Amino acid sequence: MKTILVPIDLAHESGLQKTVDHAVALARMDGAELHALTVIPDYGMSLVGSFFPKNFSENAVKETTAALEAFVAAHFPADMDVTEHVRHGTIYEQIIEVANGLKADMIVMASHRPEMSDYLLGPNAARVVRHARQSVTVIR
Repeated sequence: MKTILVPIDLAHESGLQKTVDHAVALARMDGAELHALTVIPDYGMSLVGSFFPKNFSENAVKETTAALEAFVAAHFPADMDVTEHVRHGTIYEQIIEVANGLKADMIVMASHRPEMSDYLLGPNAARVVRHARQSVTVIR
C-alpha cells in the first residue's frame, strides 16, 4: 500500500482512536502516505441552503479545517505526516471521490452500531464498501 485514506467524522470522535491506530499501523508497515478526510454534509435541497448566511459555507470550511487539524494533532502520532482534506457534499460520494483522486489503495473507516434506519437507508460505511474501487477496512 502506498496511500491510505482515513475518513473522520468529527461529530463522533469518541470511537475513532481504534480506526486511527489501525490506519497508522498499516501505514507504518508499508511506508504508506496517510490522508485524513472529513466531509461537511450537503444541505440536501438548495432551498435549505438559502436560509443560511451568505458566508456560511466558507466559515464552515474554515472551522472544519481547524477542527480536523486539531483532531489529527491530538490523535495521530507526531512523527506521522498526515495530509488533511475537507470536502463538502454527500459523505460517501466525497470519500470515494477523494480516494479515487489520491489513487488510494485502502480506505480505513469507522462504523457505528447499525440502527434500524441504517438497514433501510444504508450507512456511509456500507455505501463506501459497496461502491469503492479500493479495499475498505471498517473498524467498529
